[in-house]
Amino acid sequence: MVRAGLFLFLSFVAALPAAAAQVEYPRQPIKLVVPFAPGGTAEILARIIADRMSCDLGQAVFVETIDGAGSTVGTETVARAKPDGYTLLMNTAPSFAINPLIYRNLKYDIVRDFVPISWMTRTPNVLVVRKNLPANSITELVTYAKKNPGKLNYGSSGNGTVLHLSGVMFAQQAGIEMVHVPYRGGAPAMNDLVGGVIDLVFDNLPAALPQIKAGNVRALAVTTKTRSKELPLVRTLAEQGFPDFATDTSSVIFAPKGTPPAVIARLSRAAMAAARDAETATRLNAVGAEVIGSMPEVLARFRDQQMSYWAPIVRRAGVRIE
Repeated sequence: MVRAGLFLFLSFVAALPAAAAQVEYPRQPIKLVVPFAPGGTAEILARIIADRMSCDLGQAVFVETIDGAGSTVGTETVARAKPDGYTLLMNTAPSFAINPLIYRNLKYDIVRDFVPISWMTRTPNVLVVRKNLPANSITELVTYAKKNPGKLNYGSSGNGTVLHLSGVMFAQQAGIEMVHVPYRGGAPAMNDLVGGVIDLVFDNLPAALPQIKAGNVRALAVTTKTRSKELPLVRTLAEQGFPDFATDTSSVIFAPKGTPPAVIARLSRAAMAAARDAETATRLNAVGAEVIGSMPEVLARFRDQQMSYWAPIVRRAGVRIE
């Protein structure tokens, strides 16, 4: 009897740390790392989502941008962070899927080193051109490129990014030559497009939308299979003769491997609460994002699907970075 009572007591004591961790988390502000340059779509969406998660968690969720090497610097930073729930990663698909395929010496593994929390949003990408480019449709753009081989240039947020590969895919399918101009983030690429330094950009809709609405650039196509509610008059690339072209950018939240399951569950609930919040959804929709807010297992399946989808595209493009 005494032994049984002692066993129950010790079992109760052993369970206390786990229960306490569940009750006490979070006890300090949480850092949400965005591995891209400031001012881009990822940061825009992260700040909207972080605002609402802060309310649910009772602690500030602050966004920190750590850009470099196509999102690998910031992603590696989170992979090496203490797995206590206070440093999280808000990456994008297909960035997390593409990087393992193009970087020869990547120092993290998106499957091995991270735990899924939630697939938060999905946004179309959009092909935009400088406002004085003599092309008002995809057909006219392709015609112009064929008449001026090698003179059309396009900017991207960096080598190996989805915006770079979108340009590669488009040139291959259109049978045209374009010169790639990589930038350190989407924002400086858009600035040069507005200034007429480059001819076109594949960009995320939330980042490009203000410049499109201001008339500083012209949108010729969206890259998803269906049109964007924010740009209902802009046709898809599929509608303009490219039925196999389909890309988008999704925002996803991961934690470092080893983060306690109770903490993951708490963060997942906060993420889904943010997605269900009407005001937050309105803010996200206003910048062109579709709200998802998934369970962790849904993000895990989406992660695997994205890696399978992009593997043959990267092989055909032949992009490799040392």
